[in-house]
Amino acid sequence: MFSDLGVSSETLLPQMLCENCALSTVKSYVFFKLYQYSTERWSEILNIVNDNLDKSSSQKQDVQSIFLVINKSENILFQSRSQCVKKTKKEALIKFRGIVNRHRSLKKKETTLNVACSFCNETFSNLILLMKHMKQHNRFSHPCTQCPKKFSNAFLLKEHKERIHNPKLLKCSYCTEKFSTQRQLKLHLRFYHVEVSCNICLFKFKSRKELRTHLNNHSLLECEMCQKKFRNRQTYKRHIKTCNKDNQLQFICDICNKVYSHKSTLRTHIATDHDFGEVLMCEWCNKKFDALSKLKSHALKHTKEKNFQCHTCGGKFVSKPALLYHTRLHTGETPYPCDLCGQSFLSASRRMAHKKRKHFGPTEECHICNTKFFTGFQLRKHIQRHSNPHSKLYVANDEE
Repeated sequence: MFSDLGVSSETLLPQMLCENCALSTVKSYVFFKLYQYSTERWSEILNIVNDNLDKSSSQKQDVQSIFLVINKSENILFQSRSQCVKKTKKEALIKFRGIVNRHRSLKKKETTLNVACSFCNETFSNLILLMKHMKQHNRFSHPCTQCPKKFSNAFLLKEHKERIHNPKLLKCSYCTEKFSTQRQLKLHLRFYHVEVSCNICLFKFKSRKELRTHLNNHSLLECEMCQKKFRNRQTYKRHIKTCNKDNQLQFICDICNKVYSHKSTLRTHIATDHDFGEVLMCEWCNKKFDALSKLKSHALKHTKEKNFQCHTCGGKFVSKPALLYHTRLHTGETPYPCDLCGQSFLSASRRMAHKKRKHFGPTEECHICNTKFFTGFQLRKHIQRHSNPHSKLYVANDEE
């Protein structure tokens, strides 16, 4: 026994041990043997994991794995892709077998060669590639009969008709909004007229929308490329799309070679500028649009109709951005921080005015008296005074 511990038996002298010392010696030996066994088993498991990782490195990047995470309790944590739920052993095995069987059936279908598309007769080497291709045909297979919009499935088309075209007969009891279905009315009431409180600072808000806007103030989102920080998630997403333009995807028009950063913007350009597809024209300025919603929002510039109402104070506004800036006065949100001093503002335009006023100094110079101003608006007002005979700054022209 002592030879296992690395101690020579020749160096030990015969001696008597009491009961406690003998028990401690036996426990120490058992612990040492368990340590040896666990070390060997751990090495074997690590070798197996390393072998599997080496094999997976040669696979395609889009290969997905499934596995079972065994818990000490009776339940098993079954994890497949991003799902992780507690299941019994029987449920987990049924789920596991179902995924394996589906994978095997797809593998068999992959062996089918020269599968043709029923729409365009293009052939593919396996069924999976055909299914991916068919998504492009089905993407806009459900057109709306009342406007040029198209949808990928019947549910989205039905929701669009309920929201836009169906008669709105159900009126909200708290505001002037109207809806065509009871479901939309319930969603509106839950989102705009149910009082909620912030779990972090316990501040109460009149609606979930105000709470969502407020929660942006508790967490800063940092851009990984330039380390710029944002409070508003939408502002952060817009910044990510424009940051590091060298690595950004570019979509080029085949007709005029104009470059766009988004595929949807290129599609709009082709429809409106090159007359490919159905377009809608503004009756006041003849500007073209590819969607009815865009035309309606543009028409507000001409009609000045105040269709956007604040649910807090009842004030009405011409555009949705104007309403958004107004609601920030109620919530206290300032999602545009200055990167030079940290002060935050309601909009990007106010932040830029702050930078010119506090950090950059006046840059707009008058060509007559060389006076500098912070904004172009101040410069234009100043130049008008030079041409006003009743002003102290009046400067007569040489022709006069």
